[in-house]
Amino acid sequence: MQEMSSSAWERRGSSVVFDKTTLGRLIQDQAMVSLRDAMTWMNSWPATPPNGASTVIVAGLEACLDLDTPRDAELWLQNRVKPFIEEFQRHWDQCGLVFGFGVSGSAFSVTSADEEVVFTRSDNKEVHLSYALWNGSSTLNVTRLVRPGDRPGEQVTIGYYVRRIS
Repeated sequence: MQEMSSSAWERRGSSVVFDKTTLGRLIQDQAMVSLRDAMTWMNSWPATPPNGASTVIVAGLEACLDLDTPRDAELWLQNRVKPFIEEFQRHWDQCGLVFGFGVSGSAFSVTSADEEVVFTRSDNKEVHLSYALWNGSSTLNVTRLVRPGDRPGEQVTIGYYVRRIS
């Protein structure tokens, strides 16, 4: 899997970010909306991102994934959230979409066979996140987001990113 340490993901594409340090910085500097509010945009898309921000942070996806069976959660991602990402790309191509998660990075894993990102819910059941959220073919295009750690040469995974889905 490719890695990215630049901030380009903040200005284009969609990502899942779980690193508290990174999310804290983004929340201070950018627009944050609830998943519920963001999904209403599908009925009437705003002309510009909230506050004219270059990054829109969406809170609440993690909680929605815990509410149903893993299969139903994956179907919901495919049928509701993926189309939202596609519309976001069409309307605000020069803006990054970030789904913020409040869990630690240990709730995410990458399969060795096809480098698919899997989210382990609070009940220890798995949701195939990258397949459902970013269209299965995009698993080849998923990039691991990293930042420098506290020790020299250390890289901390902060999330996962896809530049564009189709």
